[in-house]
Amino acid sequence: MSWHLECNDKKFINKLDAIKEQLNSKQSLTFHAPKTWNTFDFTKYPSKSLEELCIQQAKHIRNNNEYVNLWYSGGCDSHYILQIFLDNNIKIDELTMVKRGFKTADFEIDNYAIPFAKSTDIKCTIRQPDVQYYEDYYVNNKPMLGTANEYHYHFGLNNHFENLDHCDTNGVAHLFGKDKPRLSFIDGKWYTYLMDVDVTHQPNQINFFCNDPEIYSAQCHLLKNEAELRLNQSQYNQVMDIENLGFLNFAIERYKENNYPVKKGYPTPSGEWNNKDALAMKEASPELVNAWKNKNKALINELGTQWFNNGDPALGTLGVFSKFYCLTEKSTKTVDELFPNGFKLQ
Repeated sequence: MSWHLECNDKKFINKLDAIKEQLNSKQSLTFHAPKTWNTFDFTKYPSKSLEELCIQQAKHIRNNNEYVNLWYSGGCDSHYILQIFLDNNIKIDELTMVKRGFKTADFEIDNYAIPFAKSTDIKCTIRQPDVQYYEDYYVNNKPMLGTANEYHYHFGLNNHFENLDHCDTNGVAHLFGKDKPRLSFIDGKWYTYLMDVDVTHQPNQINFFCNDPEIYSAQCHLLKNEAELRLNQSQYNQVMDIENLGFLNFAIERYKENNYPVKKGYPTPSGEWNNKDALAMKEASPELVNAWKNKNKALINELGTQWFNNGDPALGTLGVFSKFYCLTEKSTKTVDELFPNGFKLQ
């Protein structure tokens, strides 16, 4: 295992299994990064640019795998990866796009991802649930594909179709655009960390931006430098706020020099492209929506509300912190050490 959850000396990929162990054992639940993170010096500014590091990784992935499949959403993260491969003549064998299965909710894939993907002449695969799949899962209570990690319980079942247990993984590199850096400024020092809900960690998945700590660290230093250049110190911890997503994406070069032509009008205003589940529910039958709500109620009856955001499975599980890796000095802390009274950024 690389990224994984741990509780009571047991390792987990599936979040629900980890939560059940935590509830039964009353032991803490922790999230572990790959071992390479524990020996990496995050204070050291990378000797190569982010682009150079990503080109290097793309070539390594290509040279060490028979088949390369990029899971492409049309968003700036997966598009950056695609552009790295295209601009440097590194072959990608397949682009996989995942839809919810409701037309009004799939506009981002339909309007941006698919047209650009088809313009590349790379093999394109679209995976999506149909209405019968929704009915079988929500109404008829059939097990179906299931999600890879059991983090989110929103209405759309697109996560089921990102489950690599149902994909060919023999000699295949499955690339995902995970993940943007998280930074916090605490007592005059910069730290970086990730949460389990940021990084899906199923076997055979390559998280392009964070499996290699050097690439992840390069993003952290770009964001740190931009914050120190353009913000007051009192604003440093605001770089992680959703309304500042444009600032973050510019800082880590997702929007650099027009390398993101898929959409126009970025940075995205808060919420503009984050309402896909609501759109899917409007298009779905009331029977399906009610069956989904009942399924979430059953989950609460089984596990309680403490492990869900605002007590609601529709908002996903509470995130579990990795260690906090200091960018300012060579040290590593836990969330409890940095926030003895509970996590809260000032």
